[in-house]
Amino acid sequence: MYAPTHLFYLTSLRCNERCTKCSHWRVREHPPMVETALLVEAVREVNSVMELCIVGGEPLLYRQRVVDIVSGIADLPIRTTLVTNGLLCTPDFVLKLLERNVHFVFSIDTVDPERWRWVRGTDSIDRVFANLQFIQDTLRPEQLSVQSVLARETVQDVESVGRWCRERGIYHSVQPYVQNGFDGSWSPVEPLAPEAGSPATDSEHQACLAAGRNLSIMPDGSVFTCFQQDLIPESTRPLGRLGETSIREMLRASYAQEVLQRMRRCSLPCKVLKCNQ
Repeated sequence: MYAPTHLFYLTSLRCNERCTKCSHWRVREHPPMVETALLVEAVREVNSVMELCIVGGEPLLYRQRVVDIVSGIADLPIRTTLVTNGLLCTPDFVLKLLERNVHFVFSIDTVDPERWRWVRGTDSIDRVFANLQFIQDTLRPEQLSVQSVLARETVQDVESVGRWCRERGIYHSVQPYVQNGFDGSWSPVEPLAPEAGSPATDSEHQACLAAGRNLSIMPDGSVFTCFQQDLIPESTRPLGRLGETSIREMLRASYAQEVLQRMRRCSLPCKVLKCNQ
């Protein structure tokens, strides 16, 4: 039976920044959001889940929803990861999750104020860094990390972010830019050509580690193996929808197994994304 260990929830594509790396903030049509109770029920129903990752858009536009979800699974041995631009990750919000098993991932692609305005489209750097500092001063070191997106336009910026994090003892991860999914104005970094005789490292030959491990819930409650499932041939249909079908039924269905088999053979470039690490 399909027993995912990593569950992803996309709150919405709504965002309060104007980043040049993506176009989510440009979206104006948004589907109705699934009931929070159905999300909590789904997480509790999949006994194999070890981590819930809440993403956006900017998920903290729905801070009360996040608090309700985290509180609803507080008795389970599950870590919740919040991927945020940091602007709404204020001290009062962080304190509401003080005793919870939560990991905050701040998306930071530069530490230079001028470059920040180009990356984010706003002057939010001081507020974001103040919120990050509060978390570092208040929570355990393992509850905070920084993630950067590496593109041709940000190579030097990402190096600077890495040095900044090392100086402060903050874990830093780097995710290559992929146009499909971000849909922004940045450019992917071309992979280095492998040396003669070395194994291929491009996405066509790289295994998809998300197959069988990940499960993704869209804003309206539609459930997919991963956020890119609908790009896989013959896999555009969701596994089901919360409130209509039990998530256990979705995982047991033959369609789920068929999608996983196609997923293991696919050559989409999204294999470099953090959900596949």
